Amino acid sequence: MRKPHIILQTWPFTCLTCEHAWESVYEAWHAADGHGGQVVTWRHKGTASMPPWIEPSCPVCAGLRVRTLPPGTRPAIEADADGAARRTP
Repeated sequence: MRKPHIILQTWPFTCLTCEHAWESVYEAWHAADGHGGQVVTWRHKGTASMPPWIEPSCPVCAGLRVRTLPPGTRPAIEADADGAARRTP
């Protein structure tokens, strides 16, 4: 059996409740499924997890109204130097 191919991905998130924006790093483990196809499993902070877009919650307010953006994009709301949220153009 081949070893899985692991890809690190940084996913940006924006909370639509409190406007907090953050990024989290996920590991996407790509492997053969034994039937000629591919399967992807996810890890976050070293633990098996759901994909980043499945039911994310805000680390600040625990809100569930979170927008997940594709890896490599920037959140629409960013925190300034003192942690206050501000919208970017």
